[in-house]
Amino acid sequence: MHFKNIHGKIIKAPKGDYAWRPVVYGILIEDGKLLCQRPLWDKRKYSLPGGAMKKGESYDEALKREFLEETGCKIKVLPQPIYSDTELFGNPENNIYFQRVSAYFNVELISRNKKRKLDKETTALFFVDIDNLNSNDFTAFQRKALKDILKK
Repeated sequence: MHFKNIHGKIIKAPKGDYAWRPVVYGILIEDGKLLCQRPLWDKRKYSLPGGAMKKGESYDEALKREFLEETGCKIKVLPQPIYSDTELFGNPENNIYFQRVSAYFNVELISRNKKRKLDKETTALFFVDIDNLNSNDFTAFQRKALKDILKK
């Protein structure tokens, strides 16, 4: 098994077990622009709003909660994920290892709170022209998915 760190570099697999981490991400496009954020842990790359599901949550519930927490936007989650994948990630410094199982959904904006402060994980939030994006602009967690979604 090969684990990657948060920057996409191959790291040594842990001894023993590792966590199972289901996550959901939303793709909100307005006027040819994709809603992106800059994560606190990698201010040079983009990521999509979303994150870990809590036990007992549906995809829909988790993505609505994560989107509201990270962007201040209320959304409608469109049915069926448009992409899903799984990868092994780890952080040897903190001895945290997990298998990320992700689902990406198209979403529609219902409303936004322009006065909302960014959450503790996000440093900036903005729409980026899709024609100017490629998968290398995104964090290692989402690079593979965005390569297929953006087709570049």
